[in-house]
Formats: sequence, C-alpha cells, structure tokens
Amino acid sequence: MTPFGLFKKKPDDISSAEESLQMRAGEGLTIAQAQALLERLESARVKELSVSLIEVKQSALESLKVLDTLAKDMEKESIKLEGLEQRLKSVIEHSRRTVVSSLRREASLELPDPQSASDIKKFKDRFESMMKRFGEVSGSHSKVLNAFMKKHSGKMKEEFEHLTKLLNETRAIIAEFDQKREPMITCQNILNSALQKASSIKVAESSAKNIEAEIEKIKRELERLERQVGSLLESKKYEQASINIRLITEAEKKKEDFDERIRDLFSHLSRAFTRYSYGITRETERRLRILSDEPWQILYEENIAPYSSILMQIRQSVEGGQIQLKDSDKVLQYLDTVLRSLPELQSNARIIKSEIDSFQLVDVQIVYHVKDLEGSIIQYREELERSRRNLEQRRRQAKEKIEEVDAILKRAGEILVQLTGQNYSLRYE
Repeated sequence: MTPFGLFKKKPDDISSAEESLQMRAGEGLTIAQAQALLERLESARVKELSVSLIEVKQSALESLKVLDTLAKDMEKESIKLEGLEQRLKSVIEHSRRTVVSSLRREASLELPDPQSASDIKKFKDRFESMMKRFGEVSGSHSKVLNAFMKKHSGKMKEEFEHLTKLLNETRAIIAEFDQKREPMITCQNILNSALQKASSIKVAESSAKNIEAEIEKIKRELERLERQVGSLLESKKYEQASINIRLITEAEKKKEDFDERIRDLFSHLSRAFTRYSYGITRETERRLRILSDEPWQILYEENIAPYSSILMQIRQSVEGGQIQLKDSDKVLQYLDTVLRSLPELQSNARIIKSEIDSFQLVDVQIVYHVKDLEGSIIQYREELERSRRNLEQRRRQAKEKIEEVDAILKRAGEILVQLTGQNYSLRYE
C-alpha cells in the first residue's frame, strides 16, 4: 500500500488538468500548448505529493519535539555512579554532552516545506542528512546510553525508529512520484527538442521565401533585359550597325592579310638587316628595326624615302661584298622586288587605311550595347539557375526537418496517451 494514500484518488487539480486535456482530445495542439498542459499535470501531481509529505513532516516534527525534550531532560539529569564507575565519569559526561548537543541541534533545524519539485528533493536530502547524524551519534555512544541513561535511551530508540519509518515512507513516496513523473519529463524533453527543430524549420522556410523573392526579382530583370535586347535587335539602327560591323571586320581582316604578306616579303631580308646593323646611326637603327620587326608600318607613313634609302644602301653593300651572305643573289632579287613594289604597296596600304578610317564616324555602339546586354542576360540566367538550386535545397532541408519534427511529435503524442488516455494531434506551428 502506498504510504499516506498517495495516488489513491485524484485531487481536484489533477482532475481539472486532465479534463482540460480531454476537452481538447482530437484537436490539434501546438508544442507550447502541450507543454503548458504537461506543466499543469506535473504541478497537480507535485501538489498531491506535497500534501502527503506535509503529513510526513508533521509526524517527524512531533518526534523531533520529543527528542528535544529528551535532550533537555538528559542535560538536567544527575547520573549516579558507584564504585569503579567514578573512573568513567568524564567519558560519560562527554557522551551525554555530545548526544544532547546533537539532538538539540538536529531538532532545532527545520525540514523545508515540500511545495515544489526542488523543495521535495531538499526535504528528502535534509531528512536523510538528519537521520545519518542521529545514527552516527547514537551508534558512537550507544554503550554509555544503554548503561547509564537507560530510560532516555529506550525513548530515543523509539523516536529514531519512528523517524526511520517516516524516512523510508518519504523515499517510497518520492520514488513512486519520480516513476510517474518520468514520462512527463521525457515528454517535455521531446517537446523541447521538437521546439528547437521547429525553430530551424522556420529559419529554413524564411530563407526559402527570401530566395523565392530573389528569384522573382531576377526573373523580372531578366525579362526586362530580354525585351530590351529583342527591341534593339529588330531596330533599323541595329541592322545598319551590324552591316557596318561586318564591313569593318572585313576591312580589318584585309589589313591583317596585307600586313602579313608584307611581313613575309621582308622576312627574306632579315639576315641582311642584321649584318647592316653594325656601326649605323641611332635613327638609322630605329628605322632598320621597323623594317625588320614591323615592315608594314612604313607603308602607312607619308614619306617612305628614308626607308627606300636604307634598302638601297643594303643592296649596294650586298652587291659590293661589304655584306657577305651565302645566298646573296636571292637577297638581291628580294631587295629589287621590294624596292620596285614599294610605290604600289604604299598605294594599297593607303587605300586599306582610308577604308578603315571611313568607318570611324559610323555609329556601331548599339551592337556593343546589345552584346553587353546579352552578357548580362547570361549572368542573370546563371544566377537564376543557382537560386533555383538553392531554393530546392532549402525546401528539401525544410521537408526533412518537418519529417523529423513529425516523428518527434508522434512520440510525444504516444506519451500523452499514456498519461491521459486521450489521443492528441500535435503540430509545430
């Protein structure tokens, strides 16, 4: 039988708490609502336990009052010693003082009121500590007490036995309370875990909404750019600019081909240029470097006579033997070809340059503007794809967390069934 009738009947507080649960059976409960209901149930059971422990406390206080009275009587009592017993007087007096002091000290200390779960633990700890000290002092001085204070010793033993019985009842009451409270604590811990995970779900959902808003913003900007590009591509201005770009490209390609042909022509004279480069003036050296590295440049200058003069001097040096070359005859032929072709080559170069210069006043910026816009469109499309992948990841994470919370809440609901006998649908919102 449970001591002091604990849990034999439901107090009004527990009935009220369970009735509030039963009224909501089948309805959806939020985590906070479920936690509040658990707290009310636990509070009611703590109150029930408190009632029982207060009864224990009152009975213990009666025994402590008796022990305090015994201590006062022992302190006043005159112990009669005969014969050889006189030798033990100091030992007996020491034992009496120790026992009296311990009894009065422990009897004067209050047991805390068990009004809360923490108070209940303090009550038990204080009770156990008190009984431990009673046991220590009575055990240490039991021989003296039984020999010279028999009347008080017997009464002390009775009260100690009564207090020990009360302590055992206290332990049993609290053990049963803890056993019945354990599912509540487990359920609260589960709900706390669900609450934390639910918070992360809200963060994930909020992040997903932000990403969705960003996606819509990107889509609007992308659509605007695509409309703008489409409008420009259909315009007469873009059509003419595209034609001009093609013509410019063709003219520049013609110049590149022409310059490359001149490079090939002058490449046959490279060894002659190298041999001629010794002992010349700085200006002649500069022009000779142009003839060797960028020979086409001379054709775009107004006066090519200085270059022609250098070529003539090189020809004379090769022909006169001042410049020794293994294939001097072929070099002379190339020099003659170059000197003979320079006027025509210069004329062709000027025509090409004039054609390219004629496009400088042509407005082709719209083509480059369209290319810039198309580059921006590519970037926005890539950003849109990244955002969509990010959104999918956030949604997947949120779904996984929701499934985790649902599983946790299902377990919490099963515990609530055990506690109340009713089914509840728990939700994390």
